[in-house]
Amino acid sequence: MSCRCANLVQTLVFYGLFPTAPSQPQMAISVELLAFYHSLFERSCDTVNALASTLNTHYIQ
Repeated sequence: MSCRCANLVQTLVFYGLFPTAPSQPQMAISVELLAFYHSLFERSCDTVNALASTLNTHYIQ
């Protein structure tokens, strides 16, 4: 349910959800999940570099 004084996106954000589209979102992701993913991403630099290097080697050959 949403209020006529706020649009759907504002209502989702108010309840801790981030819309997947700027207008008429079909899904929303928990802001807490996004924060967890961000934290995980910050600590996985070595893994990301290893994956990037592997992909680079794979596509060069």
